[in-house]
Amino acid sequence: LEMQVNYQTESDIKPNKVLIENILNGKCDIVFNDDIKESEESVIDEHGETSKRIKYTFNSYRIQTNYRESLETELKNDNNIEIWLSKLRKDYYNQKAQEVREKRNELLKETDAEMCLDRMGLKIPEGSTFSSWITFFKDLGKAISGDMAKYRQELRDITKQAGFPYNVVFPVNPSTKEESEEQ
Repeated sequence: LEMQVNYQTESDIKPNKVLIENILNGKCDIVFNDDIKESEESVIDEHGETSKRIKYTFNSYRIQTNYRESLETELKNDNNIEIWLSKLRKDYYNQKAQEVREKRNELLKETDAEMCLDRMGLKIPEGSTFSSWITFFKDLGKAISGDMAKYRQELRDITKQAGFPYNVVFPVNPSTKEESEEQ
């Protein structure tokens, strides 16, 4: 189901909950407007006069589906509208979540090599005594708890952000930070 979504759309005109548009060749577009909120704002005109104006904000979902004669009657029922909207919200959530996870996975993949032991600059000790290995273990501890490890954990935790998946802030790669500070 292909869907166009516009979040926090604004209008001076109160939107209908549902519109059927573009009926052609047995197909049509259905626009669902959800979470419609009315607010009042002050507007200053060209003469410097202040007036009040009503503004509507809403989320808009547009899908294309097969047209049928009963569709208009079906979409006059609030329960049916809620069934459609519930599916659209879920599909959109899943789509956005998938996009975020794909980006996160790509960023993790880009840094995989930096977390390999042979890339961490660790020197394997030659002796077999504990004292010969203590520096190695200290360096290993620093490497696996360093900035890159923290960055990778932040990437893995991205799904725990309050705005997930609609408003996600990706962490900054520490090697990118270092490059920009050097310039």
